[in-house]
Amino acid sequence: MLILVLLSVGTVQGETWSSALIVTQINAKQLYIVTNSFTSYKLDGNTVTFSSKWNGGSMETGVFQVTANPWLSVKSSTPFTIKMLSPREFLISAIDESAVVLPNVDVDVHTTTEVITPTLPETPTLPETPTLPETPTLPETPTEVVPTPSVVTPSIQPGTGLYDPQTLQLAIQFRLDKINRQVPAATVVEISTAVSRWANYFNLDPFLVIGLIEMESGFNPNVVSTSSAVGLMQILESNFYNYAAQLGVKSDPFDVDSNVAVGCKMLSNSMTIWQRPFMALRSYLLGSTGLMNSILAGNDAADSNGTRSINYANVVLNIRNSIYQYFNLTPPKEQYVVVLDPGHGGYNPGNGMYNMGAIGLNGIYESEVVLDISLKVADILRSNGVTVQLTRTRERDKSNPYDLEDRLRLAENFKPNLLLSIHANSFTSSTANGVETYWRTWQSKWFATTVHNAYLKQAQLRDRGVKQDTTLFILKGTSYPSAMIEVGFITNPVDYALLSTPEGRTKAAQGIAKGILEFMGIDVKPLDR
Repeated sequence: MLILVLLSVGTVQGETWSSALIVTQINAKQLYIVTNSFTSYKLDGNTVTFSSKWNGGSMETGVFQVTANPWLSVKSSTPFTIKMLSPREFLISAIDESAVVLPNVDVDVHTTTEVITPTLPETPTLPETPTLPETPTLPETPTEVVPTPSVVTPSIQPGTGLYDPQTLQLAIQFRLDKINRQVPAATVVEISTAVSRWANYFNLDPFLVIGLIEMESGFNPNVVSTSSAVGLMQILESNFYNYAAQLGVKSDPFDVDSNVAVGCKMLSNSMTIWQRPFMALRSYLLGSTGLMNSILAGNDAADSNGTRSINYANVVLNIRNSIYQYFNLTPPKEQYVVVLDPGHGGYNPGNGMYNMGAIGLNGIYESEVVLDISLKVADILRSNGVTVQLTRTRERDKSNPYDLEDRLRLAENFKPNLLLSIHANSFTSSTANGVETYWRTWQSKWFATTVHNAYLKQAQLRDRGVKQDTTLFILKGTSYPSAMIEVGFITNPVDYALLSTPEGRTKAAQGIAKGILEFMGIDVKPLDR
């Protein structure tokens, strides 16, 4: 059972109070509580009252009864202990050692058709032990437990050192101690070895993978949900076997290496589409189709699915960050490479001519308009910490590729996270006007939509829509989202008025840059330049 509640810090009668973000049942005898800021508590017999408000109502969790009045209160039918894991994290454990049969985990994370009860989100923060007929999952007394390291090793350097299996063993044991759980040493070694191998293979942050494993299974390789999601990374068997065959691993979803391999593959797929861990984790939970449809429908985070996935991603990222802090390292800042393709402008050695694109009012060339806008977009992105590459930076430059295949090859040599091709439209009639944006592959739809909407808001031109076009060669790349925006018609007086002046092109560049930054989740500095 998991209850996730999001509240902001508020003020009542001049006093600042905190709110309970997470109240989750680890098992029948343990509760895990997270608040949004420093929280104190008061013990009275078998009842503890926190200085945090909670709007979860009430719930029964094994030996505990949780209520709000409005302060979060936990009452137990048996004596218990409270362990403050941090000023905002608490673990409540019943002292009674009588055997308790734990319920099955109920997590199904890789389907977009799952119906989820809004009031009781099903995704557990720390999945519990399943009841498999032949394989006991969590022995009461493990025969061997990885000891808690007496001294944390803070000398690990960012980069390849993070993938060292011994480093990952320390990280996993740190998290096991945090959640007060024991796992046999052999299992810890298996998990750390698998994470080392596959996180490195897919270029994923290994501490992020560990956080996801903790969230999905509590480091139990034999976990099974009622929806038949299995193993460390809770993968539906319908997804598992196809990916396992692709990766050449065992067709056994309970095999540690195989499960981690497929889980990392699926997380890597989500990273390709969504580009940042927060969105990739939400996609891992809801499925990319479900998340995409929710966003495009404009109701993301307005229902229980959205709220649940936001909380889910935040918890995993908090686990990841706690591991970095354990090693005295700073969590990584995501680095992005954006490739801008100013349309046309290429040199044709066959006839000695340049491709200037369309010709607009007063003889204005498309290639000149879009190059100026692209250079301005690049300046804005760089000022916000983004690495930018352009397929061309000058007009009438014989080194500019003319052939589209050469242009795409040049773009992909930069290893982009995103590619945006910028063009201007034209028509034989001057009445045609407005902005349209194209995407080719499904993974690029949200990127195209985000840039399109931000540009429209800034440019205030007619909206001609976001459309799919499978013929656009520059958008042929499949390992990153890409889009082509037509910023307006240079043959239309209204659009020309914006695109023909330095001030108008600056305004256009601001809208495009804002859309790119919004997609990457980067806080935008004021775009008044």
